[in-house]
Amino acid sequence: MKRLLIFGLVTALLLTCAAPIQACAEGMVTIQLGEKEAAGSGSWSVTENGIRISEPGEYLISGTLEEGQIFVDCGQEGKVTLYLNGVNVHHETGPAIQIGKCSPRAVISLVEGSRNSLSNGKNLIFEEEDEPDGVIFSRSDLTVEGSGQLEILAGAMNGIVSKDDLKIRGGEVVIEAPNHGIKGKDCVEISGGSIRIQAGKDGIKSTNKNDPDRGYIDMTGGEVTIECGDDALSFITGCTVTGGSLRITMLK
Repeated sequence: MKRLLIFGLVTALLLTCAAPIQACAEGMVTIQLGEKEAAGSGSWSVTENGIRISEPGEYLISGTLEEGQIFVDCGQEGKVTLYLNGVNVHHETGPAIQIGKCSPRAVISLVEGSRNSLSNGKNLIFEEEDEPDGVIFSRSDLTVEGSGQLEILAGAMNGIVSKDDLKIRGGEVVIEAPNHGIKGKDCVEISGGSIRIQAGKDGIKSTNKNDPDRGYIDMTGGEVTIECGDDALSFITGCTVTGGSLRITMLK
């Protein structure tokens, strides 16, 4: 595995991407966490484990789950966008947000002015070997954008994980994880936002060994600060940093 460790500060033009939202947008489904019954359309349901979103579309989510998760599993074509607008979710044994197969991708958009918190516990239960292993875990391409705040506290394993592409375009994201901070199997692309990572192992990681065009990290904008125990940037095929700012501190 090729690995890159960068010390100091790389500076360039900061690119930002915000995704403002109109709460009354036509077709948007509003979800208040903690409700005992689903309201509105049949595209989502309340479960014993939190909520389940079963159709593509746009979902404006707010409220608190002291124990549970937001689970997305769409068996049809169509993008799913989760607008987080003051969301607090803790799931002791798994991801706070878990996304199955969504085509072409899933989007987590942080609503302007919102503060959101996602966390899990130390005793995760895996469906497969070592998976799902992040506070946010996606089996589809995942994009994080917007201009709100998101705090991710991992009791075990990793912060944000995608089994496909992982792109961060905006938002103020803070991640604390005992393992890796951000992990995208096919790639990790950062073009905006403010990201602070404190990780016991690698800060940002891409792991695809089977495709010569995948397994890379690409940073064109944003502000990234990494404190890590192992490699700041770990990749298979390549890593490019052409914009934004990158600051790295080793914990060991």
